[in-house]
Amino acid sequence: MYEFNYSYKDFPKWQDSAEGMQVLEGDPSNTKVSIWPLVEYDYRDDYHLHIRFIFPLEMDESKRYPLIIHCKGSGWEKQNLESNLADFAPVVKAGYGLAFIQYRPANIAKYPAQVHDLKNAARYILNHAEQFPIDLNHVFLAGDSSGGHTAIMSYLTWGEPVLDEYDDPLPTLSGLIDYYGVTNVRKLAETDTGMSKESNALLLDFLFAEKTEAEFAQANFACYIDLKEKLPPVLILHGNKDRLVPLSQSVEFFEALKARGTDCQFYMVNNSDHGGCLFFCPAVTDTIIKFLRENS
Repeated sequence: MYEFNYSYKDFPKWQDSAEGMQVLEGDPSNTKVSIWPLVEYDYRDDYHLHIRFIFPLEMDESKRYPLIIHCKGSGWEKQNLESNLADFAPVVKAGYGLAFIQYRPANIAKYPAQVHDLKNAARYILNHAEQFPIDLNHVFLAGDSSGGHTAIMSYLTWGEPVLDEYDDPLPTLSGLIDYYGVTNVRKLAETDTGMSKESNALLLDFLFAEKTEAEFAQANFACYIDLKEKLPPVLILHGNKDRLVPLSQSVEFFEALKARGTDCQFYMVNNSDHGGCLFFCPAVTDTIIKFLRENS
């Protein structure tokens, strides 16, 4: 849009002044958040699939940032890539890029299509990395709620011929951030939460084509917990007043990770519901940033 004759560094300061003009010092360490236009990474089942990139905006335009590939929750329905972006701004300002990816909702494509989509979005990022300020040496998966389930299942089967349509390379993972993710869909459907068992049971009809034991197993983390010899580090965050996903889903995932020797941290957010104001607070943000810095 603009063509400059000077770089910022080379452009001289204006020397104009006025009586009474005061001076404020600009802060060269200040970081803004840049929300990029939607990128279409695939078109499947007459459904456009997008990525919403968010990056730090700093004076040094040559910087490359560790990337978090985040799958937003939606109850496996259509996602809103524009919702609660501000909740993640502190993580971006700490020096991390975010890629919010869309999956096909279950009324368009049954599970495990959502896992396929996340992995294919990651392949798109890998194959187009030169277009974005990304440090491919440090890539994390993340997800909340149903998106957390998609991220967890992708994490456990990453680079394996399981829950995948292709054998093309994927980025190397540095870790997983699990925001109150579902870990066992069938158990969720059979549990009293803030919703009735009858309401939860409808999830099985929505998510699975045949509702067979094999399908249920594919959506249970326990089916894949021992698939890989070594897993990257994990951070789990879950509120103890979550009305949609029981805290027990994260407890069972954490205990299974510990039992197999995976580096795993688990934080219960006291009084927090399913995300929201109490969850996305400075203590949670600081914990996420600390985890990212320890592993990138």
